[in-house]
Amino acid sequence: MTGRIGAMAIDGTPISANDVARMEAEELLHTEWQRKAVLVVAASAADADDCRLLLDILGLDADVVADARRSAEPAVADKPAPKRSPRAA
Repeated sequence: MTGRIGAMAIDGTPISANDVARMEAEELLHTEWQRKAVLVVAASAADADDCRLLLDILGLDADVVADARRSAEPAVADKPAPKRSPRAA
C-alpha cells in the first residue's frame, strides 16, 4: 500500500502526505514550546541581563522572543485595568 506523495526529500525519495502533515505538526509544537520557554525565563529572570543570558544559553534568539512577545500581548490587553481608589481631597 502506498500513500500519496506530499513532497520529495533532499535525496529525491518521496515523502507521503501523512509524513509531511506530521512534520508540520511537530514544527508547530516545537515553536509553541520555545514561546513558552521564553515566557518562563522572562518571568523568572532577576533582570534584563539575566534574561538575555538565560535565553542565549537556551539558544532562543530574537525572533523567538519577538514571537513570544506578540503571542502574550492579547492576553495582557484583555485584562481589565486595576481599579484605583479615589484620591482624598
